[in-house]
Amino acid sequence: MKKINKTKYAILGMLLEKPQSGYDIKQMMLESTNHFWQESDASIYPMLKTLQSEGLVTSRSEFVGKRERQIFEVTPEGKKEFSAWLALPASGETHRSELLLKLFFGANAPKENSIKQLLLHQKKIKIIQEQFKNIRENVLPQIPDSYPHKIYWEMALENGELNIEAETKWTKKCIEKLEIKKSKTKN
Repeated sequence: MKKINKTKYAILGMLLEKPQSGYDIKQMMLESTNHFWQESDASIYPMLKTLQSEGLVTSRSEFVGKRERQIFEVTPEGKKEFSAWLALPASGETHRSELLLKLFFGANAPKENSIKQLLLHQKKIKIIQEQFKNIRENVLPQIPDSYPHKIYWEMALENGELNIEAETKWTKKCIEKLEIKKSKTKN
């Protein structure tokens, strides 16, 4: 079975919100899907060209000051293809975590190294929790309940909140295990 390039659908979904430039798409992803779906500039811009050559988006030039930008908009064919993709079952994704990889091989270094990695991870988690809290308290209340995307955005946020809560508990447990193991080794 042919592998589906999901970058295509991430970009089409962003463009269904409103016509945007590649830069705008990247910014919108940073503010909305960044914790579960990211795309780099190196994937966005070539995909926009591909989408245009496939007739799934159109573009027009727009000037912002003296700078020219390409603004992309989904075509009816693009909407049709996006809807067909939404109806497909989600494929299993491989989660990549350098932290888990380092912990998996943690016996090859002092336990302090793993504890340090986990403490750094806790700091990152705290930042993400604050971002989620800001979205929950300041962004979502500004969106009318009648806006059709709001309920779906809330579901994505809830997934992130629950994952971060679980990640926080897991990180604490790991540190406790390593601290206990470290104190037993010293005795």
